[in-house]
Amino acid sequence: MKKINFAIIGSLTENTLDLKNEIKKRGFFVSVFSLNSVFLEFNSNNFIARNKKISLNDFDIFLFRAYNKNFREARILAEALLAKNKIVIDTVLGLNMINSKIYEASKLNQAGINYPKTWQSIWGRNYNEILKKIDFPLIVKPIYGQKGQGVEKIENEQDFIKFFETNPKGYLMQEFFKIDGDIRVFIVNGKILGGIKRYLTKNDFRSNISLGAKIKKIDLTDEMKKIAIKAANAMQYEIAGVDLIEYKNKIYVLEVNSTPQWQGFKKATGINPAKEIITYALKKYEKI
Repeated sequence: MKKINFAIIGSLTENTLDLKNEIKKRGFFVSVFSLNSVFLEFNSNNFIARNKKISLNDFDIFLFRAYNKNFREARILAEALLAKNKIVIDTVLGLNMINSKIYEASKLNQAGINYPKTWQSIWGRNYNEILKKIDFPLIVKPIYGQKGQGVEKIENEQDFIKFFETNPKGYLMQEFFKIDGDIRVFIVNGKILGGIKRYLTKNDFRSNISLGAKIKKIDLTDEMKKIAIKAANAMQYEIAGVDLIEYKNKIYVLEVNSTPQWQGFKKATGINPAKEIITYALKKYEKI
């Protein structure tokens, strides 16, 4: 195989380092670029993307990580790279992806997947109408949130009104499930790498590992695997972390993450997703 250049678009995290190490083990060149450091130019039907003096056009495979805060720019860059026949993971980023939890709710609902009842008001005053339909407690989430940040539990109508008077836009509401944790399923190109149980943190209702949740490896049932794959396919994600819960004899999908973190997963299972991701990226490249 010819010399291949990898570009990781994201920050220098443990997950990024896993990807870098795996690429270097295989004898390929890799650079990490913060999206904030990339300069885009569209001129005379030409597309140029640079990081200082380095042209991104010289790279072959692009792995996008941590673009939530600059989603529009990431989408534009991914689309332009795809037009140049570059490998972009995830491809959907440069095609028809919408970075919104209400979009996720819509896609999973259309796929017939059990998903928490979800509401979002485009106009702030409509929250009074939603109030007639909901039960408490209730979960509110930022539309573009991640790692459990900004997620709150609303206990009653008074707190609900107070919250949305202060935050009239940018949040959606979901029904609350009384559970002890959730299940994270890691998927690469339709292949399930494994699953872990994440337990609620003490005195909290969230199970994010970044918030200190305890985890353990679990054996996934056939139904869990089927639903997780169906959810990843519904979102068209090549790399996915699918969060499931079991509630009243049903399996629900809580969330599908396109750039899942994996340090907790790696520690609990002994599986390094970076190996599967790079193997998959190289197979995509070979098909060009």
